[in-house]
Amino acid sequence: MSKHGFAALDDTDFRILELLQEDCKIGIQKISEKVGKGISTVHARVKALEQSKIIKQYTAVLDSVLLNRPTLALIFVTIRYRVPGQSDLLSQKEFCQEIAKHPFVQEVYVLSGQYDVFLKVRTKDVEEMNRFIVDFLRELPAVERTLTMFVMDSILETQELRRLIDEK
Repeated sequence: MSKHGFAALDDTDFRILELLQEDCKIGIQKISEKVGKGISTVHARVKALEQSKIIKQYTAVLDSVLLNRPTLALIFVTIRYRVPGQSDLLSQKEFCQEIAKHPFVQEVYVLSGQYDVFLKVRTKDVEEMNRFIVDFLRELPAVERTLTMFVMDSILETQELRRLIDEK
């Protein structure tokens, strides 16, 4: 660990992470060839990256258009922290945990600033998105208001963490 609490990774670790982000099904032997280290060394490093939770999971990236969910909206939500008729204050985190269970919701973020929560939502079409927003989201007692933006074109969508130039 570094003095800031971050994991201290070397070039080999970063290269292994880059290769796994490109293709999580790549084998240890192939990684070994590409980074120029022995199979046992690479295996140990991958295990260490997993155990330290730097690698959180291995997952497939799905094509939302082919799966009939091409409509993407970014929704900002303002929460009503004191719901009328209830004495308890609403927890922003509890709201986020509940909304995250909805199958259309892909990402949920707690924000600072004008809005409290940001949602990334995918549906099959504008009508289904409208039903999600009007009939579900805005009907939740905790929701004070929403601002919805439809994505017209996606230039980059990734979970990949890329190295900064000064990290190389």
